[in-house]
Amino acid sequence: MERQSSAGERIRIGILTKAFTMELVDATIAKYNRAEQRRRLLPVRLVVYFVLGLCLFARESYEEVLRVLTSGIPGSRGEPVVVMPSTVPAR
Repeated sequence: MERQSSAGERIRIGILTKAFTMELVDATIAKYNRAEQRRRLLPVRLVVYFVLGLCLFARESYEEVLRVLTSGIPGSRGEPVVVMPSTVPAR
């Protein structure tokens, strides 16, 4: 059974993306020369938001944090599209 994001989760993610805009995240990635060398299932920008989300949702599983982060992406249906071992080095 698919669980829908709660209003509280959406608000916290909204605050996260307002505080850490895509421009800020991209500039930080570029500053530290961490841009992707090839296209991956888990883009580096999503890794940044994922790590921040792990801090914000510290009691949730990796899968749940990724589900909440991707629930607003059109076509994602809130289902993680990556295998969890690829997220372990991100932590």
